[in-house]
Amino acid sequence: MKNNLPLIPYPNEVKIFENKSDINFSEISFERQENNFEKDEYEIEIKKGKITVNFSEKQGKFYAKKTLEQLKNSGEKIPDCIIKDKPQFSHRGFMLDPCRHFLTVDEIKKVIDAAAYLKMNVFHFHLSDDQGFRIESKKFPLLNEVGSHRKNSLFGGTNEGKPHSGFFTQEEIRDIVSYCEERYIDVIPEIDLPGHTMAIIASYPELSCEKKQIDVCMKHGIFDDILCAGNEKVYEFIFELLDEIIPLFPSEYFHIGGDEVPKTKWKNCEDCRKKIKEENLENFHQLQGYFMNRIAEYLRTKNKTPIMWNDTLKSGKINPEATVIQHWLHNKKIMENFIKDGGKYIESDFFHFYSDYPYHMTPLKKVYSFSAEKTKNLLGVETPAWSEYIRDFNKLSFMLFPRICAVAEIGWTKNENKSYNRFYENLKNLYPYFKSKGINPADLEYVNPNPLKRLVCTIKYWCSKR
Repeated sequence: MKNNLPLIPYPNEVKIFENKSDINFSEISFERQENNFEKDEYEIEIKKGKITVNFSEKQGKFYAKKTLEQLKNSGEKIPDCIIKDKPQFSHRGFMLDPCRHFLTVDEIKKVIDAAAYLKMNVFHFHLSDDQGFRIESKKFPLLNEVGSHRKNSLFGGTNEGKPHSGFFTQEEIRDIVSYCEERYIDVIPEIDLPGHTMAIIASYPELSCEKKQIDVCMKHGIFDDILCAGNEKVYEFIFELLDEIIPLFPSEYFHIGGDEVPKTKWKNCEDCRKKIKEENLENFHQLQGYFMNRIAEYLRTKNKTPIMWNDTLKSGKINPEATVIQHWLHNKKIMENFIKDGGKYIESDFFHFYSDYPYHMTPLKKVYSFSAEKTKNLLGVETPAWSEYIRDFNKLSFMLFPRICAVAEIGWTKNENKSYNRFYENLKNLYPYFKSKGINPADLEYVNPNPLKRLVCTIKYWCSKR
């Protein structure tokens, strides 16, 4: 008898009996046990073909339904069993980037459906970058008239040879948020600041240090054109923009980026140097800390908790009691100090969770191998899918699936209950569901290249980046 159930993520407490009966999935007894379960917790008993679900909150009932849906869709004969389950982490997320290559609302909804099927509960919506501003602004129309369009796309040496445009109307944003709410998924918007802002500067050049007209960026990379930290009008602009965007997103959190901020233009800017003196700052890293803290403080007046990429910790000025850090790369010692001071964080480790990198760099088994230890500081895990090299939805499907399944299990299932062999076997049951949603995952034969091929391909990849 098979000793495991065909489920991803795998439940944290399962008791399987020998008896197998025909199960009527259309007749389920849902019994609310008020205050007996945590918000996301549920219990399923399958006995002699009958199903009883116990729960306290609507989320728990929803996750129980997803478990039963997977059992039904597997087509396997399910034994009598008792499942007592709740997630390891409160943050189980995925990030989509329509800035480099745009996504339609329908395509985003396909990923949302699949994420809900995997019991993920956070959609990190990256809406502004060098290569495009992707949310409608009625206060600042040039963000869309100029910032939402670029003349061409030149990522990775490939010339796409055509303009690239698109942004989500505020009505479309409300639709996406509502769609997520029905699936108990929190939508966290990101407006990346003060770097990765060439689309904003192309729209309003006076917000940069040099105040020169530039184009919306057509390439990938890290660029010197960033918002001026010494100009008070920049802060006024950001606060007005946030006032417009915040009401669209009920989430407790708002992401303000802070990654990859070159200080070249600041060092040559009289206003930025003056701001350093006025605020008694020691260097330009601290100036970034000052910049991010001002935005964060404003968000807190709007009852939002700011999230920043871990790059911002170089400033030494980020308040660990009032800011969540999303870790992606490096700065191990700085992160340790932040956590020691009580800081909360989200883990998006570049070497395990970045789903836009080739499988020879980040094979599925490597993703699954990540050990996320439950602590009071770690909110959870998230897989980003940046879109410089993801030009359409088919490529997104190939890169994100099935790696998102591994991240879903890491976020839900305790380390001691994980099994890669079981997980890999259970993936086969999910593929028909994904394909029914218009998602075509990478073939399972492809997702774990042999070690020699991985080494050669990785060396070639990094040499091409030099």
